[in-house]
Amino acid sequence: MLILEDKDFIAKGSERACYLHPKDNNKTVKVTYENNKREKNKQSQKEISYYKQLQKKGLKNWKHLPQYFGEVKTNKGHGFIIELIKDYDGQVSKSFAYYLKENDVEKYKRELEKYKQYFIDNCIIFNYGMMPKNILLRKNSETDFDLVLIDGLGDVSHFTLPNKIPYFARRRINRRWDKFVNKYLKK
Repeated sequence: MLILEDKDFIAKGSERACYLHPKDNNKTVKVTYENNKREKNKQSQKEISYYKQLQKKGLKNWKHLPQYFGEVKTNKGHGFIIELIKDYDGQVSKSFAYYLKENDVEKYKRELEKYKQYFIDNCIIFNYGMMPKNILLRKNSETDFDLVLIDGLGDVSHFTLPNKIPYFARRRINRRWDKFVNKYLKK
């Protein structure tokens, strides 16, 4: 069992909390916390399942997703381990929402285009949890950035069979992308 301490706490969403891995400062542990209004965290189950599908599919390019390292039992509940997204200077990357408050979305147009193309090229489905606060902007240098989805991976639809066919998966990605842009990036 992995012991997570309060000093290792990074962030908390509506159902899950993230902790720095106590034995590896390049990894983080996501756990469903108690009293989150749900007995089981379907979000974590779907995300873990989707990460496993990507691994089975042989995904080599994790540029826009944190790499997945498996499930773990912790003193705070069941969790899973993913890469901790850091900037070139070693600092934990900040959310895309943070940078959108400082700068206009136009500054990140190139990064957004590469980000969308990554999902299309790899047929990676994201859900409606993809919003600026669930995307980190990783600084590779002062002028080079990557967007990294840390929450909202996988499909929450009941009918997911079309996602296995690239043509239909890309159509779903494009529709969700348009909703994402219209809801969060247009003023």
